[in-house]
Amino acid sequence: MLRLPEGMERIWLMKARGMREVEIAETLGISRQAVNKALRDARMKLFEAFFGLAEIFSWDVVRVNAEKGFMVARGRCGSSSVRVYAFYLPGKGIRAFFNGEFPDYILEHAVDIGLIRRPEKEELVRALEG
Repeated sequence: MLRLPEGMERIWLMKARGMREVEIAETLGISRQAVNKALRDARMKLFEAFFGLAEIFSWDVVRVNAEKGFMVARGRCGSSSVRVYAFYLPGKGIRAFFNGEFPDYILEHAVDIGLIRRPEKEELVRALEG
């Protein structure tokens, strides 16, 4: 499964946590243009990965947010409709979960990148569906 290159992933994660491009550049000792290019490339790779995953499994994409690294989709499991939530996790790649059944590490990741304030499933679903 897709993993962003280490340097690109570091820049993407800093941005996902709310840092401005100029702050990232100063922290890493690189140009703002290099940060901008890395973020643009990361977004493109994440969009391609999320839409590719949806195509493989015949999911209907509802929402993709490459800046925060998630996708919301609709899928089928037998005769039932399911909600699919996929996340890009630094160091791990993309992981998908169904009908809001998130393990604790996903809730902690969502807090870390500022999607939610408290590690609660209902709050995460509201933020993702937003």
